[in-house]
Amino acid sequence: MSELIKESVANVGVGCQSLNSELIYLTEGGNQVGSLVLIYNENTASIFSVEVLNKHRGKGYGKKLVVEAISRAKSKGSYVLELNTETDNTVANNLYQSLGFELRGLKDDFNNYIKTL
Repeated sequence: MSELIKESVANVGVGCQSLNSELIYLTEGGNQVGSLVLIYNENTASIFSVEVLNKHRGKGYGKKLVVEAISRAKSKGSYVLELNTETDNTVANNLYQSLGFELRGLKDDFNNYIKTL
């Protein structure tokens, strides 16, 4: 059985900006098996570094993490959720599109997705 854990980290400095962020991670049997970082900036939230350990892939954990991020972003008052992924990562691209993210084009050579909340 897996368990989602949300750990807040406030006021993370990025350059000259102060941002709020959360680390959302998933455990199985007491061990962390996946995580992502959710960063808030005004009315926009961004997902970074979605990771699921290789031996735990294919169990729906990536989807569970992203669904939790969508829920958290909405609860914090974000209007837009953004993420980027490698253009050739078919599994991730299919996942994000299945969750209602729209491909907006390339950003720094990555697929850029936006979801209106």
